[in-house]
Amino acid sequence: MEAPVQLSVIIVNYNVRHFLEQCLASVFRALEGLRGEVIVVDNHSSDDSLEMIRERFGDRVHLIANQDNPGFSKANNQGIAAASGTYLLLLNPDTLVPPDTFRRCIAFLDAHPDAGAMGVRMIDGTGTFLPESKRALPTPWVSFYKIFGLSALFPRSRRFGQYHLTYLDPKQNHAVEVLSGACMWLRKSLTDRIGGLDEAFFMYGEDIDLSYRVTLAGFRNYYLADAPILHYKGESTKKGSLNYVRVFYQAMIIFARKHFGGQRQRWFIAAVHLAVYVRAVAAILRRLALRAGFPLLEGGLIYALMYGIQAYWEHYVKYIEGGAYPPVFTQVYLPVYAAVFVGLLWLHGAYRKPYRLKPLAVAPFWGFIAIATATYMFPFVQNFSRAIVGLSAVFTMLIAIATRGLLSRKAQGRFFFTEENRRRVVIAGTPAEIRRAAGLIFGRLRYPAEVLGYVSEAPSAELPDLAWLGRPADLLAVGALYRADEWVLAFGAETGEALTLLERLHGSGMPGKILPPDSEFLIAPHTVIRPWSQAPDDAAALRRRLTGYKRWMDPLGSAALLLLFPLLAPALRRPASAWRGLWTVLRGQAHLVGYAQPAPAGLPRLRPGLLSLRDRRPDAPADLPLGPLDAQYAAAAGWELDLDIVLHGWRSLRAPEEGGAG
Repeated sequence: MEAPVQLSVIIVNYNVRHFLEQCLASVFRALEGLRGEVIVVDNHSSDDSLEMIRERFGDRVHLIANQDNPGFSKANNQGIAAASGTYLLLLNPDTLVPPDTFRRCIAFLDAHPDAGAMGVRMIDGTGTFLPESKRALPTPWVSFYKIFGLSALFPRSRRFGQYHLTYLDPKQNHAVEVLSGACMWLRKSLTDRIGGLDEAFFMYGEDIDLSYRVTLAGFRNYYLADAPILHYKGESTKKGSLNYVRVFYQAMIIFARKHFGGQRQRWFIAAVHLAVYVRAVAAILRRLALRAGFPLLEGGLIYALMYGIQAYWEHYVKYIEGGAYPPVFTQVYLPVYAAVFVGLLWLHGAYRKPYRLKPLAVAPFWGFIAIATATYMFPFVQNFSRAIVGLSAVFTMLIAIATRGLLSRKAQGRFFFTEENRRRVVIAGTPAEIRRAAGLIFGRLRYPAEVLGYVSEAPSAELPDLAWLGRPADLLAVGALYRADEWVLAFGAETGEALTLLERLHGSGMPGKILPPDSEFLIAPHTVIRPWSQAPDDAAALRRRLTGYKRWMDPLGSAALLLLFPLLAPALRRPASAWRGLWTVLRGQAHLVGYAQPAPAGLPRLRPGLLSLRDRRPDAPADLPLGPLDAQYAAAAGWELDLDIVLHGWRSLRAPEEGGAG
């Protein structure tokens, strides 16, 4: 007789293919040695989630592919109906489970027969404890304290801190009232009795309702701190939007109508409606402040500078022997000029991150053209001084560069327009995974990062070209000493180590990205850093795209470099070879940028190149495989990428026959 299934893991997926892939990989590792099954219910995803499941996990996953999106509750109920395990686990796809988590949870449930449901300690991708791991029932007073901020002001208060039970130690186990549906353990025998999730809840609130029905059935809900998991939070359901506020609080109204009655219900619903309006107004005001604050401040600085320029021009150039500009110039025209400059900066994307130099130069130039044209074409627009407008345009550019430079300096320790604007990364993990992470960052990922070195218990002979910076216990000290921006955690199957380091990083200002085992992407909250897309199948279209822009970029680029050669030569590694190479490009016998190896198989033929994608990262290990680099170059090539390669690798310019790309 076949032994019964101990655990059924149910995952509802909607358009989070990369998160689902790492979640499933971690689930199967955690199921090793257990009798388990994995059920994925896909709510009609439009990404390649289904293809990924079939290709990577095959028949190990019981896949239910819906032809529409019936909602979180109904999809989970489909999984519950198909499950046969003694225990059920409702798990979000944007989670990562350490290998020993399932054993610990099953042992706890076996030892506590009064446990109808159980949740675990969840941390997010920044190492922050997620307070929704344990909650109280949202009674009217508990909800009032939450809605109006009293729970945030007094988190240690047993009265005001009830919503997220913030007065309880998150590192200790507790019996609680409400668990999170992101990771919720249930007894199958109990769900057969009380039913699954209430399908009146499309999304949010269904976990509160189910937790309450567990207690009504005479069982307890437990919070288990000893088995933490990573929950990226916000990937499967983007939170923080006005739509989220509306849907969440509508779920609270459904819950109140179902479980509360009389005056209690009316007070609760009134408080929820008030909360929706308060949160909506607060969100709108916050967005306006974030979007308009910087432009308004910069507009004030530009006006003050223009006022100073006109005062200087008035006293020392225009009216040396007496006189003054009319008040309308400073009271009307200068504010309008400042508004024109700020408006054009906005239209050119100067307030969007990451900051770029081009809009800061282009917008003031067009501001000068617009103002000068208006004074020429419209007689009613007075022309007080084009010189003042021209000087204002120049100083507007300088102010824009200076303000963004100072903001970047404060946030990242360097100016946004320097070459050092790449992320400064330290890799922590096992030697093999560190090596793999470094290879991806240097070669295939869309990620402008500089690898400072690695952290492990001891230096490794497998990593001779990377610097050993210290041990995991010295994590924060290493980050501060080397001015790291973030960490890449590459522990392979040792997920627990990654979670431990993430929690240690909490509050350090240095976020961590995880390299999932057997994957070629980095993952973090709201972020998946993927490789360059693969080359398209149409070889003719690929060749046209590869060669089209090179017809103008190669002659222009080589001519510019030859003109600048006297200035560049002292910094070139092989000046004579670079000189010959640039002339071959100018004569049409080579490309500035080409493949890293001669005639790579399966890719359109190109002329030899002076540089390749390998030269984009001078600090890359010398033994990177060249085939994947050439495939990525073919897939991503364009004038912007070629220019980036030239700007970063020009010191390595050389003639093709002397080690250039082929």
